[in-house]
Amino acid sequence: MAALTEQEIINIVYSLYETDTTNWESTEEEYLAARQFANVAIRRWEFYDNTKWRELYSNLTDSTSSGVVKTLTAGTYEYTAPDEFRSPSSWVRTLDGSNNPTFWKVIGAEKSADYANSTAKVCWFSGNDADGFVLNFNPKVTLTTDHTINYEFYKAASLFSTTTSTTEVPDPYFIVYFILARFLKNDGEGNIEELQEADDRLETMRVANMSGVFGVPDDLEETLVTNRGFGA
Repeated sequence: MAALTEQEIINIVYSLYETDTTNWESTEEEYLAARQFANVAIRRWEFYDNTKWRELYSNLTDSTSSGVVKTLTAGTYEYTAPDEFRSPSSWVRTLDGSNNPTFWKVIGAEKSADYANSTAKVCWFSGNDADGFVLNFNPKVTLTTDHTINYEFYKAASLFSTTTSTTEVPDPYFIVYFILARFLKNDGEGNIEELQEADDRLETMRVANMSGVFGVPDDLEETLVTNRGFGA
């Protein structure tokens, strides 16, 4: 299903709620309330049942967040991660001018002291959701200016902030029915049908997320013989 913008989602809510097509102006209280309800719905999807959503895996190359650092500087061992970063999901790579990669094993920040006197190619992420995250390279290893950094990571879901905003939620009608149920509840009206519709769509997304890709086996072969898991 194609992504719908904030405006398109809230216009659908308006039609179902008001039973006409006039639509709210983006500055009206109802529209702004709908935006807030939509963001609550997105957060509910994001953290639902500890699900790791496929839509929330990304990589450093594609990040457009301000302040993120994607190239090395000799003598610098801390690099700002994307604003949307939550956790790493792969080895970190640094690539030279010919795109030849060097692989860096990601360890837990609490294990960094174990490498105080080591030249092993290890790195770790430190920080938190409130203050942001930083990628740290082992300072015992020499870095080369202008080598490129890349890695995959699990990111925060995109929230609505403008009429043209979109989000990663694969079924936008989950957001529609969540907002509609919230409006009906605030009005003191029954919202069981709308709330059930939202919950059903949320669970359907979870099941689809677990189902794998048609024709592709789930048991992936190990591609890095030295990979024994992050934090090992």
